[in-house]
Amino acid sequence: MKTIFPLLTTAFLLTAGAQAQSPLQPKLAAQPAEATRVAPAAGPVIGSQEHDLSVWEGIPYAQAPVGNLRWRAPQPLAAWTQERPALQPGAACAQAIHVPGQVQTTVRGAEDCLFLNVYAPQNARGLPVMVWIHGGSFTSGAGSDYDPRTLAREQGVVVVTVNYRLGALGFLALPALEDNGSVGNYGLLDQQLALKWVRQNIAAFGGDARNVTAFGESAGGMSVCQQLLMPGSRGLFDKAIIQSGPCSDAQLTAPRNTAIAKSTSAAEGLGGCKANDAACLRALPVEQVIQAKPKGIPATVTFPPLYGDPSLPFSPSAVYRQGKNQEAVAPVPLLIGSNQNEGTIFASFASEPGRDISALQYLGANYAFGGVSGVLKALVNYPTSRYPTRGLAAAAVSTDNLFACPTSDMARTRTAQTPVYAYEFRDQNVPYLSYLKPSVAVPSFGAYHAAEVASIMGASAALGDYTRFSPAQLELAKTMRSYWANFAKTGNPNGAGLPEWPRMDTAGNKVLAFAPAQVGVVSDFRTSHKCGSVW
Repeated sequence: MKTIFPLLTTAFLLTAGAQAQSPLQPKLAAQPAEATRVAPAAGPVIGSQEHDLSVWEGIPYAQAPVGNLRWRAPQPLAAWTQERPALQPGAACAQAIHVPGQVQTTVRGAEDCLFLNVYAPQNARGLPVMVWIHGGSFTSGAGSDYDPRTLAREQGVVVVTVNYRLGALGFLALPALEDNGSVGNYGLLDQQLALKWVRQNIAAFGGDARNVTAFGESAGGMSVCQQLLMPGSRGLFDKAIIQSGPCSDAQLTAPRNTAIAKSTSAAEGLGGCKANDAACLRALPVEQVIQAKPKGIPATVTFPPLYGDPSLPFSPSAVYRQGKNQEAVAPVPLLIGSNQNEGTIFASFASEPGRDISALQYLGANYAFGGVSGVLKALVNYPTSRYPTRGLAAAAVSTDNLFACPTSDMARTRTAQTPVYAYEFRDQNVPYLSYLKPSVAVPSFGAYHAAEVASIMGASAALGDYTRFSPAQLELAKTMRSYWANFAKTGNPNGAGLPEWPRMDTAGNKVLAFAPAQVGVVSDFRTSHKCGSVW
C-alpha cells in the first residue's frame, strides 16, 4: 500500500535535470564574450552574451565538500587569479532519482557541486538582485533546472540561482560529525555562504549588493523561511519571497534529537560503517551515501533541516505559528503565498493506477498528519462524500495542512514586525509536463504544487509547461513577474498598471488571488482552507 504524503519529492525527482526553453527564452551555444569579462573579489570570470543578456554559469562559491569536508560547514574558496570560464552550469549536487516502475536508481550530479549562476541584463549597473533557492524536498534539483532569463531581461534585475547539498549529504545529523557544536543543516549553511558570496561579489556583475532578495519555492521557500531565523544569515539579504514553502509546519523541521535519531538509523550499517565512525562514513562512495534513508515510516521530508542547534536555534513552528521569539527573525519585508490545490500532485502519485485511493489509505494519511486528532479533523472537515474522489479529499487535506494554513499563519504572525504581502495562485488550467497524467483518484490537478513557478522562472523542471501557456496565462505570468520584481526593487510589489496589492492584516485577510484575467483581493482564504478549525 502506498502512503500519500511522504511523496513531496516525487514530482521533482522525475523532472530533475529536465529543461525546456520557452519561446520567450532563446538559448544559444555559450561563447565567451569580452563584455562579460568581470573581476569580482572571488576572482576573474568570463561569461557569455545572449542577445541583451549576460550569463555566467558554473561559478564555484565554496570549496568542494568532499573527503574530509564531507559533512562540514562549507569552506570559502581562496580568490583565484587566472580567469575562469563561466560558460555552462556546474554539476548538480548528488541525488538519487527513483522513477516509478523502475527498479534501478539513477544517480544525478556529483559531490563537488557548490556552484551558482548569474543572469543580468546587458550593461547592468546597480540593479536589484534576486537569489533563487530551488525546491525538491531537500533531496533533488539544482539551480540550473530553472531559467530566469525572461525575469532578468524583462524586469531589469540580476538573478542568481544556487546549488546546495541534498539528502544525506546535506542534512545527515550525527554526533560523530559535530562541528563547532552543530550537526546537520549543511545544505542550509551552503545557501548561507552563497548569500554571503552574493553580498561580496555581485556588484561586479551589475547587481546592487545592498538590495538582495532571497526567494524560493517548496523546499527553496522553506529554506528562505529558515534563513530568516538563522543567526549566521542575519544581514545577508534585504527581502524574502516564500512560494509554497512555509517552514511553520512542525513536520517540516525536526528537533535536534529527533534528527539525530533518524540519521543514526540511516547511517548505522551504511556501507558497513558504524554511525559513530565518521572516517568510515566520509570514505564511502557518494553513490552509497545518497541511498541512505531513516528506518521506519517515511517522513514528509526524508532528512529535514533541524532546530535547537547553533545554526538554527529556534523551532520555526513555535516562531511562525505561535509567535514566539519574533526578535530572532530577520525584520525584512515578506512576500508569501501558496497554490489553491497544492496536494493534487502528491495524491495522484500516491494512488494506484486505475483506482481511487482506499478508505484505509485516506485514514492512514490523516493519522500520519496528526494521530487520532488528525483522523477526527479529516472526518469532520474533509468527509469524502463532499469530494468527487477520496484522492481529491486527501489532496485538500494536504493542501490546507502543509501549505495554505501554515502560510497564512506565518503571514499573520509577521505582520506586526514587517510589511507582508500574501497571495494565492488559482489558475485551474496550468499546462503541465506530458508525463503527468490525471488519474481516477485525481481527475484534474487544478492549481497544483509548483504550478506558479513557470510563470516566474520559465522552468520546466517545476512541472509547468511554459511553452503551452495561453495568451491570458502569458499575461498573468508577466503580471506576476512584475510584482515579484517590484518587491525586489522596493519591498512593495505594487506598480503602475497593476491591481492594488494591499498588505496582509492580522486576521489573515487581504490575500491577492492570481488567475488569468482575474487578479484581485480575496477575504475568504482562511475559511476556504479550514484554517484554525478545532478538528
